[in-house]
Order: sequence, then structure tokens, then C-alpha cells
Amino acid sequence: MPVSAVSDRRAQEDALSRKEASSSAAALPDRLLRFLPRIVRDHLGDFIKYGVIGVFGTLLQTGTLFLYVEKGHGDPLIGSALGFILSLLFSYAANSRWTFKESGSSASALVKYTVVSCAGLLLNLLILYLFDRVLGWWYGYGQITAIVLVPIHNFILNKAWAFRTPKREGL
Repeated sequence: MPVSAVSDRRAQEDALSRKEASSSAAALPDRLLRFLPRIVRDHLGDFIKYGVIGVFGTLLQTGTLFLYVEKGHGDPLIGSALGFILSLLFSYAANSRWTFKESGSSASALVKYTVVSCAGLLLNLLILYLFDRVLGWWYGYGQITAIVLVPIHNFILNKAWAFRTPKREGL
């Protein structure tokens, strides 16, 4: 076989390998998305916005905790509670304006959002308890699991309940 034919064949094989690798890499997000509940997949843009706000809310809560304890020499539980309240108010305002903007904001939505956030906190604590006390595993594994599950749980409840847009009759 001539040298040019061998190099042409190798070039074709390399191109095919790159194409297969590219298509399998592109398929990876699709495979990961299948693990998400349908409501999250159907509103992926909103879920991403929710996640961005969640990161800022977490930084606000953690920052409040550290400032309260380290600068004010206060009790960590009080600092964490204050951080939770500030984070809740910030994330409600941001989500009602950016993520769930079609439904507007109201006192009713704030109460529902607070209920969902408290349910998420309880779910987080339940997951930590399960990993740490029941299974005897490192609590960090529980927190990592909670970081994945609680935002999905909260997004679904907020989308379907707290910020649900009422359906108009006759349309």
C-alpha cells in the first residue's frame, strides 16, 4: 500500500474518531439531563437562574454567619439564623424578579417561598442526619447530596406552587 494511501486512511480514521468523541461529548449533557425531573428539564433556563441566585444566597448566608461570629463575637446559631433570613429575603426578591418573573411577587408568594425554603432546610437536615447518624458516613457526603437534591426540590415546589401563574379561564 502506498504511503499516501496509508496516511489518507489514518486521516479518515482520525476524523472519524474526533467526530465520535465530539458526538459522545455532546450527548453527555443529554444523558445527565435525563436524571432531572421533567419540570426541571422543561424549565432548564429558569433552573439555571435559580441556581445562580442560590449561589449568591449561600454566599450571603455564609458571609453573614462569619461576620456575625468573627467580627461581632456572636453566637454561630444566631449568625446562621440571621444569614438564613437575609438569604431568604434576597433570594425571594431576586427569584420573583428574574427567575419566576411571569408570576410577579406578592405577600402570598413570599409566605409560600418561605415554606418551601424551610422545607428545603428540613430536607437538608434529614439528609445530613441520615448520612451521619444512621449510615455512619462522613457528614460531607450528606451535604454534597443535599446540595444536589435540595435545590431541585425547592425549584420544583417554587415553580409549581409558590410562583405558579394562575391559569386564565376561557383561554
